[in-house]
Amino acid sequence: MIAGCPKCGARYRVDEGRIGSGGAKLRCAKCQAVFRVRAPEAGAESAPAPAEAVKPSAAPAAPAPSEQQTDPARLVLVADPEVDDGKATAAAIESWGLQSILVHDGVEAMMTIQRRLPRAVVLDAALPKMYGFQICEVIKRNDALRDTHVILVGAINNADRYRRPPGDLYGADDYLERQDLPGGLRTVLQKCGMEVGGAPSSSPSPSAADSGTALDASQLEGPTQFMEAPVSPSAAVSDDQAQAERLARIIISDVILYNQEKFEAAVRAGNVLEVMEVDMAEGRALFAQRIPEAVRQERDHLADELLRVARERGMT
Repeated sequence: MIAGCPKCGARYRVDEGRIGSGGAKLRCAKCQAVFRVRAPEAGAESAPAPAEAVKPSAAPAAPAPSEQQTDPARLVLVADPEVDDGKATAAAIESWGLQSILVHDGVEAMMTIQRRLPRAVVLDAALPKMYGFQICEVIKRNDALRDTHVILVGAINNADRYRRPPGDLYGADDYLERQDLPGGLRTVLQKCGMEVGGAPSSSPSPSAADSGTALDASQLEGPTQFMEAPVSPSAAVSDDQAQAERLARIIISDVILYNQEKFEAAVRAGNVLEVMEVDMAEGRALFAQRIPEAVRQERDHLADELLRVARERGMT
């Protein structure tokens, strides 16, 4: 049967034999939303299986305030590709008496920042569609956004890597490692002049959607195929491939973030692969640990992602 993600509309082939009477949870490979699928009733196999979003019990996100209700001086935009982590951060911000808006990709973040003018933005460095550090650059070049406080969130947890002032990282005002969210954000928001109330919150442990663990697509059917509607074999992308592309984006964002001047010089010279290869060595080792060899042999995901970003920045 076919199940559709209620957030982004992506579709999955699901083995009905793996779905119990209470349904099963699936994590979308495209937007990372967790939703529940239930077996269709007899005679309804051709229709997408019913799906309902699963809210994390540990940190339910407060409803996003409408534009009429928001006060820009108390508004914080959270741009996090991880749905559950983003909800936990947004909920913590709300508990401190502030207002939050949660988005999951860079383009949506940039459009929302320009429209809502939040006092602070929390940007994951590896946002899809537009990197967090690219958004930071745009903000710092825009006079209308000069009062916006930018907090960059490192894509890979490695506190030893951060050795420079945040301002050296694409003009960011502050920098946090992912494991510091949401607790470490409270002090940062206070420092930028926001009135933060409530009790401090601790950083959450890795969250599950509820008492059970959400299944990745590969756990429901092997190999499960990720498809955009309409479903067609030519549009299929394996879940392993989607994970590889996501990890490549995270690793390359980390490489660029910590080697800003070197990367920009390589873009101008047109030789990013040669110049950045040594800096990608640690990332290649991580990639090899997490991605199956069969997927890695299909293409060089890290080199492809580095070239994609370099061409976006003007490399010919």
